[in-house]
Amino acid sequence: MKKHWSLFLGASLITGIAGSLFLKKKQESQQTDSEIPNLYKRYLGSWWFVNKVKATQHTLTIEDDLQIIIDGKKLSYMLVELTNKRLVAQDEYGYHLIVQCLNDQPASLYDEADDATYVLEATDSLDCPTEN
Repeated sequence: MKKHWSLFLGASLITGIAGSLFLKKKQESQQTDSEIPNLYKRYLGSWWFVNKVKATQHTLTIEDDLQIIIDGKKLSYMLVELTNKRLVAQDEYGYHLIVQCLNDQPASLYDEADDATYVLEATDSLDCPTEN
């Protein structure tokens, strides 16, 4: 009788743990799914950055439809990854552009073609330096 009781208790314990893990996974999935539609909004806006090697200033704009514009030219790209930490785009030549967030704001841009990382500064009338 004790043997059957031990098996019953063990099976109940395993079932409880499995059910708990399944429920936790389902809740995390539901939470993530509800965040996805608004996830891209943190990337919307305009920034400027400086390529120190070439001594040039550039602008980066990400629009409502996730269109990426660099120096006024629309980038043809495929979205590779979109998380709360980074946006990864692959351009038509196969190079990646990675926008990294810090404190829920885009903070840097990695350009695989140049193998360089640029610090992003938000553009507004007070912070944006003028181009010469």
